[in-house]
Amino acid sequence: MRRNALAAGLLLAATSALAPHAPSRAQQAPAERRPGDGTEWGYAGPSGPEHWAELSANHKVCAEGAQESPIDLRGGVPAKLGDLRIEWRPVPLRVANTGHSIQVDAPPGGRLVMEGRTYELLQFHLHHPSEHLLDGRRFPMEIHFVHSGPGNGVLGVVAVFVEHGAPNEALEAVLANMPAEPGASREAADARATVQPHRLLPAGRDFLRYEGSLTTPPCSENVDWAVLTQPIQASPAQVDALARLYPSNARPLRPLHRRSLLRSER
Repeated sequence: MRRNALAAGLLLAATSALAPHAPSRAQQAPAERRPGDGTEWGYAGPSGPEHWAELSANHKVCAEGAQESPIDLRGGVPAKLGDLRIEWRPVPLRVANTGHSIQVDAPPGGRLVMEGRTYELLQFHLHHPSEHLLDGRRFPMEIHFVHSGPGNGVLGVVAVFVEHGAPNEALEAVLANMPAEPGASREAADARATVQPHRLLPAGRDFLRYEGSLTTPPCSENVDWAVLTQPIQASPAQVDALARLYPSNARPLRPLHRRSLLRSER
């Protein structure tokens, strides 16, 4: 599958680029500023997704790309993709409100091995509601674990759906420490406190695999996606806590076009 030449140089911004901009607390999203080129964009009105490509010459692929994300994950061709080897370490409990999402940065050392390629965990962040759909179903939340890939600015993202259910202890540690103001960060009262990313994974590791893009401007098509098909649970109160800060930070669906969507087969 082809990759967009704009992938080079984007790794520096990857820790925030994949977390879509979103409204701060208001229901109508104000324009937000993307670090790097200074272009303001948002999720509603003249700076919303339908206008991203018009806001900067660097964003043209948002409208013209053929490998854009997110998508509705329907079906998928069974394939021997092997297991996802997820080797994440505990992460210091320092939570940032990026102005795009709620995000936790990871120190070096966490790894993902997918189809023989090794990726290093950079951060994970939260979306409300889910960006991807699974056979037409949208979930209340989606977590993206963003990794730097093996050269050429490639990123590897493991996506986990979150459905309503029992309270999630690992997620609560993040939500309880998230700052309300965009640009702010907060550390846990106990400097030794950590969050264990692997506790935000489901027991089942079946996944859907496709090649896609950043879900924010500049929408560069440099992302290897692995979306787990089994969701984890969080209580409605936990989902509502995120929704109060981010009523919607999900890019609208994009067409699959001629890409392959593969379903892991054991």
